[in-house]
Amino acid sequence: MSNNKIVHFTSDEKRALLFNIKNTLEISEEEFDNSWWPLVSNVWTQFNSCKLNNGDSWKVFTCRFTKHRESSTRKENIPIKKRRTTMIRPANICHVKIKVIRMTSKKLIQIERYNNTPDHTHTLIESDRLKRSTAVRTLVMQEAIKNYPPVAIVKAVKEYANNELDLGESVKDLKRKEVANIKYKLHGPLETHLVGNIELESDILETISYLKNQEYYCERYYISQKSTYGIVFAHPKQLKKLHQYGWLTLIDSTHKTNKHDWRLFTLYIRILIIVGMLVHIFL
Repeated sequence: MSNNKIVHFTSDEKRALLFNIKNTLEISEEEFDNSWWPLVSNVWTQFNSCKLNNGDSWKVFTCRFTKHRESSTRKENIPIKKRRTTMIRPANICHVKIKVIRMTSKKLIQIERYNNTPDHTHTLIESDRLKRSTAVRTLVMQEAIKNYPPVAIVKAVKEYANNELDLGESVKDLKRKEVANIKYKLHGPLETHLVGNIELESDILETISYLKNQEYYCERYYISQKSTYGIVFAHPKQLKKLHQYGWLTLIDSTHKTNKHDWRLFTLYIRILIIVGMLVHIFL
């Protein structure tokens, strides 16, 4: 496919085209930046670049598996028992390069194979295992910022990538450890989407007011060391029943319940002094 605009490709098809460039491709600048390159940003790393006087520019990208030097294996002055077990990626695995030309005046991007370099010596899935694409990492971060556990994030990302983005192959091998690493880096912003959210605070106060009008006991709670907070509410009639029969049972839980992505759990709880509560917890 040469000198033609590309349209109506699935995400997996776009990934395949940009992974193994056979012919010159032309894509609009906006489409390339937003819906093409984020799918393969993990495959390529910048090798060279040049900016022209007319505003146009070009960049040469090399496969991320290109590695010209062997990694050092020296572990001097470190006791054997304290040495970390590490995996070393061999050098000189793949040498494919592509050239991305940005034609600013035409708002077009042209992608071509650079200097007839050879094909990849590995698969696209292997590139995904080496590093996740910007598209996948963005999905993970969107779920991680809600402070969900890694296992829930993996499930949500895989479902959305499969059903909405045609990225099933890209997330097929997504691991909880990868998600946990991304979530760890986001530790600071985890709660920022809720901090100062006037609409959220208003909704909480309105909910508490409604529950109290319905004769529910209602309390807000916050656990600082776990950055966890929510609302606990229980009806007096249920408390009487639980006081009589008390035990702890998870009755129902849902992944998401409202626009703030708070989850609802319904629990029977028996306290050690045989005082029970039926509580609904938003987390």
